[in-house]
Amino acid sequence: MSPIARDLEPDRPPSGPCLHAIVYVSMSAHLLSMNELEHLRERAEARNAKEDVTGVLLYSGGSFMQYLEGPAPGLSRVYGFIKADRLHYGVVDLLREPIHEREFSGWSMALRDVGAFGQSSSSQSDPLLTGIPGTPFKSRSRARELLLNFWSRGRNSVATALRDFANERAGRVGSIPIDK
Repeated sequence: MSPIARDLEPDRPPSGPCLHAIVYVSMSAHLLSMNELEHLRERAEARNAKEDVTGVLLYSGGSFMQYLEGPAPGLSRVYGFIKADRLHYGVVDLLREPIHEREFSGWSMALRDVGAFGQSSSSQSDPLLTGIPGTPFKSRSRARELLLNFWSRGRNSVATALRDFANERAGRVGSIPIDK
């Protein structure tokens, strides 16, 4: 079965008690081949399934953005493993929040290589991130907006996401925002 077909098979309930989500960005230790990305996805899929964690990993020319969701204990264990992995560095959390339902209930780990500069053409949209055409789609969450931005702009979106994160954090502590 192809990775895309496997991604589209639902295998998790859509919601559950005490769900949490994390979005982070990081840099790969080296540019990864498709074989290395597939191996990474397989390892993550097995680990996530054990912990009832679902999500998506986007890769763009040496930059990662990942969304993870699940029960807090399992999510914490998976994220601890991710942060310790030497395949990447510079892990920065962009979003951590409780959620009422899963965004990616059918994917223990979906993976997309969006290219170094993203998929800016609307014809290159992926149902994983945008929803299936012709079906109602719930309002976009902050996490989904971050992922869609990474999808359309690739690694260039990381700097924007980090700047926005810094400005949001500065606003909470009364600092001067970083220039755009």
